[in-house]
Amino acid sequence: MNKKLLKDLALLAGVIIIAAAGARYLGGGETLTDYAIKNPEKAGVASSQVIERESATDVTSNISDAVTSGSQDTSSTSEKETSAKTDDSFSTASGTGTAASSSETTSSSSDSASAASVASAGSSAQSESAGNDISPDRVTYKEGFYYEPISNEIFSRISGISYPVDCTVPIDELRYVGLLYVDFNGNTQNGELICNKDLAQDMVEVFYELYINEYQLESVKLVDEFGGDDTASMLANNTSCFNYRVVEGTTRLSNHALGRAIDINPFYNPYITYNKDGSVNISPEGSEAYADRTAQFPYKIDENDLAYKLFKEHGFKWGGNWNSVKDYQHFER
Repeated sequence: MNKKLLKDLALLAGVIIIAAAGARYLGGGETLTDYAIKNPEKAGVASSQVIERESATDVTSNISDAVTSGSQDTSSTSEKETSAKTDDSFSTASGTGTAASSSETTSSSSDSASAASVASAGSSAQSESAGNDISPDRVTYKEGFYYEPISNEIFSRISGISYPVDCTVPIDELRYVGLLYVDFNGNTQNGELICNKDLAQDMVEVFYELYINEYQLESVKLVDEFGGDDTASMLANNTSCFNYRVVEGTTRLSNHALGRAIDINPFYNPYITYNKDGSVNISPEGSEAYADRTAQFPYKIDENDLAYKLFKEHGFKWGGNWNSVKDYQHFER
């Protein structure tokens, strides 16, 4: 009986297999799912459900792709943001440096104008003498105002001119003075003169006061720049001190020969002598208009003038107070 049951089951299985194969052949190779999609009303499944499944599958796939893509985009964006922050940080650091520099400039500019002018011009004066070794005996009163013994370089400039071979004044009795002054255009200039060592401190103090008060001088050069010619120096309205020479019209040594006299803006403050016949000699030639001291004109030295007051305070005598001659440019001690 058991054998008969097994044969029946085997026969049934064979029939089922043959029927399935035949159905597949007759259906053109379609699966049940494909058939259901094409014939939903026969398969008993709504097409919308099939579509929904496919749509859900697509969405799931798209979401997966989006997540992957989004992760990559986020990584890219993060890199860009990091780069941007780095750039911003660099720019900010640069800006901070600029701001700091600006702050330093503003702070520097807050110093007084006169002090800054003196310091700047003084540095220029120092740099001009940088070609020579600074003397260990240099005495600096203020920046740009100093005196020192006559160096070999300076001696080479004056030897045979303002300091002739027959000069009886020992060179170590003289001092070279460096200073600043305001010219007729209102600009700061470097000036120089040579004076007796006893007057060197007075010179830097007086000329410093003239400078900070913007007292104008047309030129302050060694008379050697004019070949030692006092008249040429006066014609150039040059302020000068030492020059080994005699008093004009005499054989007597001038105090300039000792470095103990100085002439200030000489063209506007001439030297006047009086003759027995009542005539006068005015030097330098061309400065006759300035011999009339009752007239008002710039650069005139009188008792109200700052140069007059300063030199008098330092014990100098003024040639404008002399009786036999009038030397309005001249101060001596």
